[in-house]
Amino acid sequence: MRYFLVVSKIPEGKSELSWVLDESLFEAIGANYDIEQLRGVLLVHLQRDDQYLRLELLVEGEATVPCDRCLRPISLPFSAKHQQVYALTSRYTQPEGVEEFYVLGPREDRIDLTQAAYDYVCLALPLKRVRPTCPDEYCPPYIQELLHLDPPES
Repeated sequence: MRYFLVVSKIPEGKSELSWVLDESLFEAIGANYDIEQLRGVLLVHLQRDDQYLRLELLVEGEATVPCDRCLRPISLPFSAKHQQVYALTSRYTQPEGVEEFYVLGPREDRIDLTQAAYDYVCLALPLKRVRPTCPDEYCPPYIQELLHLDPPES
């Protein structure tokens, strides 16, 4: 599933859109960042005026990933908020404090948020993904032995 905004259909003022985030996001992107299951929402708050389209994107939900130590599934919550600003005219000045600023060409009418949604989910997940009880009886014996090795004497 792809997450598109059609600029010409967005009314002036404030509005809101939301999409369900699931594994179809990975099919659209062609990658999964080792995420086995994804349950969440992409919420977009829009504010449009004659010069800019401001988007506040919120991704939140839960992702199931393998534990870094034993590869057993672990569910991790995620939540992230990002802002994107699009200039709607060729005469623009970049607003201050905006990290992601884009200029829409005169014939561009669609904004694809698919890659951004994927990136924001991946960035919201911790780098270290370890079950709180790991290592335990559910871990393979070789992992338990490896994690309980005494450090070498110097």
